[in-house]
Amino acid sequence: MTLRFLHTADLHLGAPFPSLGEQAAGRQAAFLTTFERLLTLAIKKDVHLFLVAGDLFDSPHPDPTLVARVQAGLKRLADRGIVTVLLPGTHDNLVAPDAVYRQAQFPGVLLAAPKVEEPVTVTVGGTSVHLYGFAFRSSASTGALATMARRPTEGFHVGLLHGSRQGSPEWDYRQKDLPFTLEMLRSWNLDYVALGHYHGFEVLEEGGRAYACYPGSPEGKRFGENGPRHAALVSLTREGAQIEQVTVHSQWLETRTLDLAGCDTIEGATAAVRALGHPDLLLRLTLTGIVEAPLDLNALQLCARDAFYHLEFDDRTRLFDSALAARIEKEETVRGVFVRRARRLLEELPPEQRPAVEEAFREVLTRFHAFGGGGA
Repeated sequence: MTLRFLHTADLHLGAPFPSLGEQAAGRQAAFLTTFERLLTLAIKKDVHLFLVAGDLFDSPHPDPTLVARVQAGLKRLADRGIVTVLLPGTHDNLVAPDAVYRQAQFPGVLLAAPKVEEPVTVTVGGTSVHLYGFAFRSSASTGALATMARRPTEGFHVGLLHGSRQGSPEWDYRQKDLPFTLEMLRSWNLDYVALGHYHGFEVLEEGGRAYACYPGSPEGKRFGENGPRHAALVSLTREGAQIEQVTVHSQWLETRTLDLAGCDTIEGATAAVRALGHPDLLLRLTLTGIVEAPLDLNALQLCARDAFYHLEFDDRTRLFDSALAARIEKEETVRGVFVRRARRLLEELPPEQRPAVEEAFREVLTRFHAFGGGGA
């Protein structure tokens, strides 16, 4: 038999996104849309199991309306014979007595014990599937990683772990992050370990055998989690696991750089920015280049933002080296004095402190430009 399952983690449903302001609610809705897209994918691919390896919710106390939507979605799977397996993570943990997994019931299997006394067994197509996983709870989970070892029973043996791989760029030594090694995975001798906690897709393999996988977050939660986001579609046989990386995001994040040299007007800068646009894109854009007029970021934002879901700027353009600054520096005016003093200060400062002066220089010249300043 081939056991098929869709493996996801780190959905962070209900995350608040305070930096997005009025767009926060729409971003939360996109996360929920992606969750429902995962459910549809599980049905379309006719999987046996739907695995969530931690942090389905961003908090142990999600909004009841959101909980109801998740329950209804998982019932869609149950009605089609697909077994959901949920593992609490670090965000939606079981520590508090009123945590969501203590208060609400979800279709399928919840791996809620603080260690694996015995795996939970479900039957799929006449074959036993033994599920290993635990919800971390401080001292109650001491030594819990060792309890993930395979038991001597027939069937498939599948683990779920919300933990940190030693050696990863995201390696974290906190106890609750359950640090593990590839050697540990090998020693457990499970057929597959569904990982969560790190937000990038990664298959942990050695010698041609895939031991485990991080599917990554299906929606990027913050800048740095850029580009396409994925789930893992896994086919498991006695010979091992075949893992397919499936793109599932509704929106995506990018950080890019745009050289505005030669864009001498707000219209030119707007056209250059809007050319990067997409209605489902959240873009953090670093602006560079020598510009010949102060850049009004507020005006640029107003002119370009409707080409994106979200747009923010990091202004690194240079005015010090522009012909405009050279002309102003010769003036016997307030702004001429300002440019001369700013240039002297810039020359005296160490390199790591110069960006702050350049930022202030851009801001002040923008204000002079906006109000027609420069009189003596």
